[in-house]
Amino acid sequence: MADEIKIPKKILFADFAIIKFNQLMDQLRKEGFGVDGVTDEKKFVQKISEEAVDICVINLLLGGTGPFELIRKVRASSRNRDVKVIVISKQVQKLNIQNTLKAGANDFVADPVDNDNLHARILYHLTPKRVIENLTGNLASVSADTWPVLSTMLNATERLSRTPPLRISDAFHGILCDVAKLLESNRTSMMIVDEENNSGVVLASSDDPKFCDFPVVLNKYPEVLDVIHSGNFVLIDDVSKNQLTQQINENVRSIAIGSIMVFPVRYAGEVVGVLTVRRPKASDLPSLDNLRVLQALANTLAAHANMKASLRRIYRDYKPTKAG
Repeated sequence: MADEIKIPKKILFADFAIIKFNQLMDQLRKEGFGVDGVTDEKKFVQKISEEAVDICVINLLLGGTGPFELIRKVRASSRNRDVKVIVISKQVQKLNIQNTLKAGANDFVADPVDNDNLHARILYHLTPKRVIENLTGNLASVSADTWPVLSTMLNATERLSRTPPLRISDAFHGILCDVAKLLESNRTSMMIVDEENNSGVVLASSDDPKFCDFPVVLNKYPEVLDVIHSGNFVLIDDVSKNQLTQQINENVRSIAIGSIMVFPVRYAGEVVGVLTVRRPKASDLPSLDNLRVLQALANTLAAHANMKASLRRIYRDYKPTKAG
């Protein structure tokens, strides 16, 4: 049997000033992708209707009929029904990001664009992954294999209820260690985020009790941004199958990473962070019941994490007034 012909992934940039992407476009071509660029809406819509584009990177201002209508045109006109849409915009307010995603975009990148950040986001969206949009459900009747996860959940709740505020990082670490042992993970961590400031704080990590309250830049974690934006659970079951996730093992040499699970962490209806489970080998999706319990555990941690974050903001913003 003849070898299967591998068709390169196609990436289309659409922006008035396409020149600003020239360096990134050249880099992507060297990596084996098909890359093209257009500077007006008409040519853009024509391209996506004639060619099977895998990712569109579009400036919202390109749409003369309204920015969100342009996203809808991509969905309606594209020859590839699974096309990914990455939006570029200077309007980085939370409401604008939410409306962009509701209109059908997969990602939102602030303008002016950091090419390294955009490169990582493009590779991430080309990563084979599984997404579950809703992990809520009835846990009144669960399968037998879920009992160890339920026990971990109950132990976590008990530990949090008995831990004084100044020792909450120790509680987080202990709970994450329990989750890591349960899922055969070599690094399970929890992060809270401040999306508008492109920052996050790793509250604890199972592999190091001293690794707590560590600040990070969100642009370096496209899988975290995806979960924060979408509110969905993401599983990258084999990091070796994509250039971006291959780089994870190159950059994180302290542990081997074969698969990544990322849970949204919710508090009061908002996604405030993520619970990330890294495993040394490629792995299948756990049962839906197990995922639901783990999501509930993440949300339980969120309440305590959000209180800690709120206190941090209060102390940061507090300015004592002078007497008299």
